[in-house]
Amino acid sequence: MATKKEQVAQEVARSVGAGRAISMETVDFGDPERPKTCLEVDFPILAVNEIAKVESSSGAGRKPIYTMSKWWARRPSSVFRAILIAAGTKAPEEDTDAAAMVWNSFYSNHQTRRNYSKISVSDIFMGGGTTLVEGARLGFRMRGNDLNPLAWLVVRNEFARVDPIEVQALVDAIEAEVKPQIMPFIACDGPGGEKGKWTQKATGKVMGGGFDPLSLKPEERKDYSYLGPEIVYTFWAKHGPCQVTGCGHRTPIMTSPLMAVKSMSVKHWEHQCRSCGAQFDIEEAEARMAPDVPFYIAPDEKPHSVPDSRGHILCPQCGHSSMVKLGKGKNKKIELSLLVHPEWLAGSPKNDPQGNPYGGAPQDKADLTVAWNNERARHIRLLEVRGALPEFVKCPETNVEFPSGKDGGTVPKRSTFTCAACGTQQDVMGATRDSKKGGQFAGYAIQGFSQNRANSAAPYNGRFFAQFDDQIAAQYNAAVEEWEVRKDTDLAGFWPKAEVPYGFMTAIANSDIRLNYGFTHWWTMFNPRQLLILSLLLKSIMKVGGDDHKESVREYVLGSFLRYLQHQNMFCFWDIQQDCVAPSLSNANFHPKVNLVENSVFSKLGRGNWASSVENLFETIEWHNKPWDLVSNERLAQINPNLRGVLNG
Repeated sequence: MATKKEQVAQEVARSVGAGRAISMETVDFGDPERPKTCLEVDFPILAVNEIAKVESSSGAGRKPIYTMSKWWARRPSSVFRAILIAAGTKAPEEDTDAAAMVWNSFYSNHQTRRNYSKISVSDIFMGGGTTLVEGARLGFRMRGNDLNPLAWLVVRNEFARVDPIEVQALVDAIEAEVKPQIMPFIACDGPGGEKGKWTQKATGKVMGGGFDPLSLKPEERKDYSYLGPEIVYTFWAKHGPCQVTGCGHRTPIMTSPLMAVKSMSVKHWEHQCRSCGAQFDIEEAEARMAPDVPFYIAPDEKPHSVPDSRGHILCPQCGHSSMVKLGKGKNKKIELSLLVHPEWLAGSPKNDPQGNPYGGAPQDKADLTVAWNNERARHIRLLEVRGALPEFVKCPETNVEFPSGKDGGTVPKRSTFTCAACGTQQDVMGATRDSKKGGQFAGYAIQGFSQNRANSAAPYNGRFFAQFDDQIAAQYNAAVEEWEVRKDTDLAGFWPKAEVPYGFMTAIANSDIRLNYGFTHWWTMFNPRQLLILSLLLKSIMKVGGDDHKESVREYVLGSFLRYLQHQNMFCFWDIQQDCVAPSLSNANFHPKVNLVENSVFSKLGRGNWASSVENLFETIEWHNKPWDLVSNERLAQINPNLRGVLNG
């Protein structure tokens, strides 16, 4: 029996004639007296627009060949296909038939009959190559060029014919080379004190509690493997350096304490305590985003209890313990919010107790940045809130009550921060510019993943938030110190040293990010751990395995590096509504952010990491071998009403 996907494909082919070989009459463009083409007469704009809307609004609707590498201003490929068909086809005798002629041949096979094989098309500003790819698929003789060398690499990879086995071999070699080197910097503890397991590969010995992976030299790390929780995202906040004479305090720039929200579904049973008569819900599992941080339950939230490991229920009102027989249960939604405590939002001074300045800016030395990270980690505290977020919340650990909204932030108005020490309101851009270096960033949270937690069916699918505490700071600091050494030794040729040039998007549209925000060189757009990871990846792409891997395959995998760069820099931020990272360069500019997110590398979880970037390469190879085009559900249902149940099933 055909699967739903196969059934849809069969119905699509029957309904729109997909893959049907047809003949189309063209014109001689060398003849000044040539007849008109369909494009010069009419165009099926409404029909094509239906497909273009789907292609533009849905990531799943975009052909993988156009997402394998980052390119700006991608236009729907369906529009280019229709334009090329219309531009190369002789118009019918009746002008009113031109649009229908183009549309009726949109899904047809034009190569078998070599309809457009004599027509040359030149795209002198080829960019990401959409015109070239769609034209080549139709059988046109395509030529393209561009001044931008990145365009050349992107388009070259789009047309590359590579063996997926060879690509997989290089990808595996990259992971085997890079992952052991960076694992000490991204391993973490899970909720409830869950520890990962480090194993010595040669002996199979599981290392004890005294083992410190951060003490391993880079060449020693390949001898150990790790299994356990990992950091998926790291959250950073820019600090405003107060420019008031005698102050210099650094204040986190955050519009409100709220950093994350999540609605979780959990099975529950209504229950009444036999001892005190209190009404509460029994919930199958504890719904938490950050299980190890203080927990505040909103006053209007219904009381609840979660069974312990032995199945006992404690009444939240009187503490009575009982065993209950539970039936099927129903799902309910629980609203959770994660906030940054005022203690951390109070910031830190400019100098340490000995009068030495703290680091934290891209241009600062490693030892100063290490001291800064330790200072900030000492003050971190998060608070998780269950229920509709009230105007004020109270931390049960410190008994401090604070506003949860904008009144609890440090930004009184746009592009302004209030110094937490002297109370002076200052312009963010002006304060950063006057400091004569980039803004100081400090971590305040991580999001990790625990496979054990995922296997236990705990809400949030194994993900969890945790504080950027002393342990996390030590890991990051180790990466900072290693980068300081390796950037001028084995990784010297694999990171960008050039200055950011003057340009419209760097100097005019974004208030001169070089002068006012300290992004003077390309490397200032990344933190030290990102620079270490990216340089290791790039070196491995180009060098690992020597002659074992073809240059064409290395270039192809380099396309994944371009996509990963978009999600691994200090311009990415957290999409609080989607509960995931938002990439930089959604527009072709460098818009400075004050709250940023650092991505993971080899994790199978998360958006835009190296693993997901590589996955697109294989999807592109598959599409090369069996290309497809989108079809509008509405259009199909109009053509064949019997399809509606299949499409909406």
